[in-house]
Amino acid sequence: MLKHFLSRQFLGFLTVGGLAAFLHWLSRIILSHWMSFSVAVVFAYMIGMAVAFTLNAVYVFPGSNKPKRKQAQDFIIVNLSFLPVVWVISIGLERIFHSMGIVEYAQALAHAVAISVPMFATFLIYKSFAFKDA
Repeated sequence: MLKHFLSRQFLGFLTVGGLAAFLHWLSRIILSHWMSFSVAVVFAYMIGMAVAFTLNAVYVFPGSNKPKRKQAQDFIIVNLSFLPVVWVISIGLERIFHSMGIVEYAQALAHAVAISVPMFATFLIYKSFAFKDA
């Protein structure tokens, strides 16, 4: 299993995933001006998911012969299964940070940590499920 993480493909995944995660995180900050933190996390997740699919399909898993529609469907299933994880961690850490007196950047920190949690699992699932050859 370690060989999957010591590969050029994983490095590409980290690069495009980092960009998608940053845009996910940034969109949550912007969306929080118009909606609550908990709702903004969900909408930002969808934005990040769209960016991540596009970048992964083009740059990380371009050789897959699975139809794009099926790739997208499988990718959405995988990512929707991690949405509750990211949401619960975001909300929970925000509360923990507030209780520790960290108020100014509590939401930004909580959301950044939550976004990074599923990283290793999603790479393996994408590789063996969402972008696996048909």
